Parts: sequence; C-alpha cells; structure tokens
Amino acid sequence: MVDGVVESSLVTAEEILSYAEEEFEKALKSKDMLLYRNALDKAFLSMIVAVNSYINRKLGVTPKSHSERRSLLRKMEQEDLRALYSDVMRTLHDEAFYEGVYNPEEAKYAITLVKKMLEEFKKD
Repeated sequence: MVDGVVESSLVTAEEILSYAEEEFEKALKSKDMLLYRNALDKAFLSMIVAVNSYINRKLGVTPKSHSERRSLLRKMEQEDLRALYSDVMRTLHDEAFYEGVYNPEEAKYAITLVKKMLEEFKKD
C-alpha cells in the first residue's frame, strides 16, 4: 500500500505542477504579478510533495519542514538533490513568492528542474 500512496503523491505533484504552468503562462501574458507569484509557489509546492514522497519511500517518514527535508536528504547522502531543492526553493518560494522578484527566465528554468525531478522520482 505504501507504493500506492507514493505513486498517488507523485500524481498529485504532477497535477499541481500542471496548474502552476498554466497560471505561469497566463501571468506572463497578463503581467499579473499576483498570479505570477502564486503560480511559482504552486510549482514549489509540487516539488515539496514530490520530495516528501521520495523521502517517505526511502526512509518511511514524511518531513514537516524545509529544514527537516534538507536534513533528511543529507542523511540519505543525496547532496545533489538537497542542493537542487534549496536552489529551487530560493528561486520559486523565497525570491518570486515572498520577495516579488520578477525573473521569468529563472522561473522557467526552476520549473524545468522540478519537472525533471518528478520524472526521476517516477523512474526510481
């Protein structure tokens, strides 16, 4: 049953990312900063759901914070994934959502990284 829950979590992460991408495109066309910020935070949420699923599958626990997530990834010797998580968090969550930084190229790149991460988790 755990595998079914993990698979379900990855499907949820993909659905959230799909909504985020739609909103992101609308935000770019309309120059709506609120929509832009919300779209990128949804993309970040997609990554959180996916990473939580991955950690849960490997360790049987679900992290409850960004700090715990990064700590568990380090414990799993997944330093590349930990660094990627931190980088995408900075771009999508800290800069775009909280600080209101408008940088569509960086945002698109971060969304691409989340997509690749989801694809890798589905294979693993």
